[in-house]
Amino acid sequence: MTGIRYRELMLVADALRLGGAILSQYPDMLSPQLIGRLLPEMETNPHVKSLLEQCDAEGIEHCGLLPSYHCSHTPGGPLKYSLEGHQFAVFGFCLTHDLRYIVSVSNKFITWDLSTSDLTREVVPGIEGIMQELVLSPDNKYSIAHTNNSQTVLLNMLTSEFFLLENPMSGEKVIGTLLSDSCALIHGERSWVLYTLRGEEKERVSSPIDKPILFMDFKSPNDYSLVCWSGDFDDKNMLVHTVVASTSFPILEFHRGTHLHLIPGSVMTWTKCRRWLYCCTEDHGQDVCVYRRDDEASCWTLDRVVAPNNHKLLMVHLTGDQKHLIGTFMTGFQVWEVESGAAWTLMLPHGIRNISTQLLKSNSCVLSKGYKYAVAGVRKNLYVWELQSQDLLKVLDAHFGRIIDMVALVVGSWNSVITSSLDRTVKVWNINNIFEQVHVIDRHELQVDDISMAANSPIAVTVTRNCVGIWNVRLGKLVSKLADSPLGAIVTQAGITSNSRYIVSTESGNVLIWNVRAEAVLFKGEQKNVQQLLLLDDDSKCVAVSKVSLETGELSCFLVTRSIPTGEKVYELDYPIRTFRQIAVTADGLFLVIPSIDGLKDVLLIYHAKTGTLVHKMPLKYSGFKDFHLVVPLPNKPTQVALIDQDKGNIVDIRTKKFVRSIPKWGGKVSKDGRYGLYAPARGGLELLELRHGTSVKTLIPRVAEGVFSVICLFTRTDEYVLYYHGGRKTIRVFRVTDGKMIANYRVQAELTAIAASEDGRTIVLGTVDGCLSSITIADPTRPGIRDYLADLPSRNPQRYEEEEAKQNMTLRRAVNMVMMTNRLQGIGCVTGESA
Repeated sequence: MTGIRYRELMLVADALRLGGAILSQYPDMLSPQLIGRLLPEMETNPHVKSLLEQCDAEGIEHCGLLPSYHCSHTPGGPLKYSLEGHQFAVFGFCLTHDLRYIVSVSNKFITWDLSTSDLTREVVPGIEGIMQELVLSPDNKYSIAHTNNSQTVLLNMLTSEFFLLENPMSGEKVIGTLLSDSCALIHGERSWVLYTLRGEEKERVSSPIDKPILFMDFKSPNDYSLVCWSGDFDDKNMLVHTVVASTSFPILEFHRGTHLHLIPGSVMTWTKCRRWLYCCTEDHGQDVCVYRRDDEASCWTLDRVVAPNNHKLLMVHLTGDQKHLIGTFMTGFQVWEVESGAAWTLMLPHGIRNISTQLLKSNSCVLSKGYKYAVAGVRKNLYVWELQSQDLLKVLDAHFGRIIDMVALVVGSWNSVITSSLDRTVKVWNINNIFEQVHVIDRHELQVDDISMAANSPIAVTVTRNCVGIWNVRLGKLVSKLADSPLGAIVTQAGITSNSRYIVSTESGNVLIWNVRAEAVLFKGEQKNVQQLLLLDDDSKCVAVSKVSLETGELSCFLVTRSIPTGEKVYELDYPIRTFRQIAVTADGLFLVIPSIDGLKDVLLIYHAKTGTLVHKMPLKYSGFKDFHLVVPLPNKPTQVALIDQDKGNIVDIRTKKFVRSIPKWGGKVSKDGRYGLYAPARGGLELLELRHGTSVKTLIPRVAEGVFSVICLFTRTDEYVLYYHGGRKTIRVFRVTDGKMIANYRVQAELTAIAASEDGRTIVLGTVDGCLSSITIADPTRPGIRDYLADLPSRNPQRYEEEEAKQNMTLRRAVNMVMMTNRLQGIGCVTGESA
């Protein structure tokens, strides 16, 4: 096999390995996984190109959603596996002692095969809280973890039998659990309880030390150690109480590396055999001392000082081979060789800080095989230093949530780092490939909260907390980020006009109108607490609705309509409310329908959309009236709107002020022609409703009890398909409206936070919690010409990609030149709406 073919084979193998967690549950996603990961490699690898062309041609028979461009991690880089299967943050994981499996916990136990990344076992104990601090028994037969509400789960790893143990200590919270080969232990701050491995209580013991227990080391009821603290964050003193063969050692006192009212944390660790203890004592200041356990004298004896230390340490820990000690301080890490005392200082970049997450815990740093590199997880990034030179070599964007824990795996052929994060994943990183260049996916630093798409161009606008993003959804490029305040911007709403020339956004208490091509602010006006932003009158006007708290304690809304792009006020009005509900515009665009109150009664205020003139006030009186949360204009009936409550949709006529009818179960989603609606309760199930008679015409998803999860459902703009996202499964299912057949079950890479559909009905755009924007093509195999459409996408045709990218760059350069010319001629600092 030639080197080129071998490389191509390895690219495909690595792509399958990266997608293994998804493919094991959704094998029909083989084509989307290969396309999303390998598109950047197709031009230089002919066999990969042939494979992806086959995925486009034949894969749509299995999954009718295909990525429009590269949107997933590319193989060949440092990421070896991404283990996905938890619905909540992974607060604890362990390697089995034979290094064959990873066990991780959130609200359930998952066991992963380390060599293949396969999910081998999943146990859901049905607890209410989130498990943390997972512990495995020395023989790997049992595991135990406690939850944030003081429940404890004891699991038999061989049979998957588990025992749910309620808090056995009255007046105390469970703060730790331990396992030996013969018993389990649950402890609080003042006592502990011993259990058999069948969950049967054996013994209750009160702590002999009159200080709160921070954590314990336990081998048997007659061989254990307690680490205690004062319970006062201003008192930095701590102590170790050790019992061996029922003999108590004299208490060893040590202190935290810094004051807790400044930075919570402490410095203490010991070897696996618990015979050597590293800590800071009053006599030696911040220097780390080594104490040896002397069983004959029944005491801890000072052996030596590892090395001088000038840093205020937050945490210390030993490497797996016990040969290096690593200390964490605010601006970096200190590495000592235990025997020689040689030291290396690794500094974090300016502005990046280590913090203590809890007592004895901060950001950790690990060493690679041969001690060549040091790798630390801070916030969501991995920082890599060369140990000898102490130079920071690389920063990896590893997770989109804070890294909780990391361990090194440097045994045998492994030279890896394993990390867990708040983003619900466990990832395995190959340090040998840490400097391999891979194709980067454009993304925001924060989650995508909303998406607005232009009707006549491939431009989408995303809203994140700190900026408005402009994306080219055909190229997958984040073209620019707009924020009027570079530091501290808080963006809540944004919308783009259908001609893609202007963006209206709300930022830090102001309404802004942007020129898209020039990326310049055309208008800025103060309006605080904007809850809703609407475009009116063929996008020539915008409406901003703010919620206001009056001095009397009552609530009111303030509505301002401005022209685009000048920002000139057209009209403004205010109205009382009980709770905020979004306003609606009738299907013909002539009237604003505003939920309000008149005294204690709910009413609808009807205003002319162009002039802001009050037409009339409509009292809401009909049989079965309930508090509604949404106003939906009917597309085929310009004078009718639906008021959606928790049980039904209620149609009223705003011209005649009459109640028309109720449609049971309807949740407010309506097709563009007004014929169909959707019923999608949070507890599961999806039905297609015929709105004229209010009957269910198709059951797309049977009602199955899956728990209560977030659900997003909508019609595509052409009414051909129904999209259904389930927050528990993290999948988008696509159903053909004509026959109700499911053509795709697509697992997204992260939790979905926003979704939009293109005007032509061919594409959906997904915004996720990891900040990515993914354009997905609806590849219905029954649609004529779909294979030609896929082949013509820029991502499949490098020449087309370069042409569109050059066209985009030319447009931007032309706009910037026009801005500069206009500013020179007019002598102003802002371009007008027509100049660009």
